[in-house]
Amino acid sequence: MSLLRIGILGAGGIAERAMVEPSRGVEGVEVVAIGAREPSRAEAFAERLGLPIAGDYERVLSDPSIDLVYLALPPVVHAQWAVRAVEAGKHVLCEKPLSANGTTAQQIADAAAAAHRRAFVGFHYRLHASTVRLLEVLRSGVLGAVQSVEIDFSIPHFVVKPGNIRLDGDLAGGAVMDVGCYAVDLLRAAWGEPEVLSAVAELYDADPRIDLQTDAQLRLPGGIPASVRSSFIGDDTGAMVMRVTGSDASLEATSVIVPQWGATLRVTAGDEVLIDEKAAEGENSYARQLEHLRDVLADGSPSILDADRAVGTMRVVDAIYRAAGLQPR
Repeated sequence: MSLLRIGILGAGGIAERAMVEPSRGVEGVEVVAIGAREPSRAEAFAERLGLPIAGDYERVLSDPSIDLVYLALPPVVHAQWAVRAVEAGKHVLCEKPLSANGTTAQQIADAAAAAHRRAFVGFHYRLHASTVRLLEVLRSGVLGAVQSVEIDFSIPHFVVKPGNIRLDGDLAGGAVMDVGCYAVDLLRAAWGEPEVLSAVAELYDADPRIDLQTDAQLRLPGGIPASVRSSFIGDDTGAMVMRVTGSDASLEATSVIVPQWGATLRVTAGDEVLIDEKAAEGENSYARQLEHLRDVLADGSPSILDADRAVGTMRVVDAIYRAAGLQPR
């Protein structure tokens, strides 16, 4: 097995949680480099976590031993650095969402194709066994004719505080960008391309470009109505739930965004419980993502994380913002 060597741009917490920590349990993958705008931050990160290469962004991009660059950066700069990465001969994994909007997302996909490199989006949850099972059940017909879909991805109100980059319009923040993109991706995976009918946003007083909460109404193929809530102002427990009502049975899935936090899947028909499952302990969606990238880069097979597909998700996100009276990021 050839070794996939990874360099990171961005020394924030997500780089450690989503890349360095899970890589240590994945055969054939090694994180070897960290780059930051301030090289001193990268050096401190590398020393603490035992990475051999540290410096600025160019130090990572110019290293010929690095195969893939992970962008742990705000989405507003993804296009700039993803293009630089593929032009430097690297594959690239963008932390979700792929980019700030559909236009710049397309730029990433086009640049990767032109450079004969691969570009991916970090929808890690798609690789977890719980999500694979959820999609399997949704496609199985056990629900009968699907009548409605409801997704509520609400972060508890005390998590996203002033100063958080998710509340910065200059950095393409907002609730739909942060958690709504998962909902759009999941709808597209299960049913195909949705049509955005309407949306209402509650805005952040300190930066009215930012949606603290957006409720969107969509129509799925076959005319199925879907409602999506994306929120930074959820209750004390928050929500990562999908509910689907069918003619024969109803489904509820929890912890959809981060399945390793105890995802559950329950299907009921009246008082009868048809499916009642919980995610197995120990499986990590970020580790599954690394295994997946290692394998598709080795054999050249298509990926559900490919940038070409993720462009469509960003175009739906753009449409939700427009429907809410906001400019796409």
